[in-house]
Amino acid sequence: MEELQLTLTPSRVDQRNFGVMLSNWRVGQVLNALVVDRMPSGSVLLNVGGREFVTPLDLPVQAGNRLQLEVQQVQPQITLKVLSNDAKLVSSQLTQPSIQGGLFSSGGLSASAKPDSLTSLFVALATQPGLRALIAQTPILVNLMTALSGQNLQASALTSSALSVAINRSGLFNEANLAGGRSDRARDTSKTLLGQLQKVMSDLPTANLNAETRAALGTLSDLTNAALANLTQQQLISMPQESGAQRWFFEIPLALGLNFIDLKMTIERDEKAQGGEDDKATWRVDLSLDLPEAGPMRVLLTMADRDVSVVLSSDSPSVRSMVDSSFGQLKTRMIVSDFRVKSLVTQAMTDTSDSSGLSEPSASSSTFEVRA
Repeated sequence: MEELQLTLTPSRVDQRNFGVMLSNWRVGQVLNALVVDRMPSGSVLLNVGGREFVTPLDLPVQAGNRLQLEVQQVQPQITLKVLSNDAKLVSSQLTQPSIQGGLFSSGGLSASAKPDSLTSLFVALATQPGLRALIAQTPILVNLMTALSGQNLQASALTSSALSVAINRSGLFNEANLAGGRSDRARDTSKTLLGQLQKVMSDLPTANLNAETRAALGTLSDLTNAALANLTQQQLISMPQESGAQRWFFEIPLALGLNFIDLKMTIERDEKAQGGEDDKATWRVDLSLDLPEAGPMRVLLTMADRDVSVVLSSDSPSVRSMVDSSFGQLKTRMIVSDFRVKSLVTQAMTDTSDSSGLSEPSASSSTFEVRA
């Protein structure tokens, strides 16, 4: 049977109740779903447990049909399998072709599958003249895309304050802000703008569009839906853990001249440090990006009280050498900011450990040690 990826719709803003509902979902549980509507893009709007979700898969269903869905997984994304449907529906063996850039293939959804990020939308706009022509013909699309583009991080002006602004504008906290009465904080975020873009496209008259324009509109719609789904996945990953630990995951577009790349960052509390003898809260910031010329880079910053350690990983010797030469200046700035620098380290990417963080540097790594 086909597996479905569910995306919480932008209109559903009660993040607290949504989190409670998901915490009650268990693998193997069977849920009843009502088909609310079919969207212009071919996606299906479902109501599950009083919440509305979108699945990009073009199911052979109509509004009012009911489905039985089995929970396959809830982390890092919700995956459900169709068990049965109304007798009015076609064969229960649903086989759909692959959707490029989407979440599904005829073989189902792999555990590692994820929708394209907002960065993919900007890359498409920079490389596809048809998309730019479509947007230029519609003033409201021009305004929305200008607002979205204005929220990109600029590599030439990358500072901690700029990164903080980009995180707040990403939409990760939209539902929490709306539920808390802080609508002003959600008004101009990427998630809000993408939702508005989605609605504008669904309202556009398409009867008189030529084939090229119609194809461009379909591409823009797919990229917008995928970016919204990606943001929702970031929210699901960032939900509080059953253990009480908390982490936040961000995937932010970074502009490098005319190029765009993903800046990925995870902020989390180290569970191993909780309840220790000194009871110090240890926080980890894990940042990764893939630069066009320098290749993949990853930075792990660990802080316990005022003690700070930094590990930078790169397979480029020139990058590691450049970072090594700047460690003295970085150490001075940290000390001036009242931090105690425990270690500053560079190492090859092959020295990194599992997804929980970077490994301790090997003996061959270039290391700058500072002990308090």
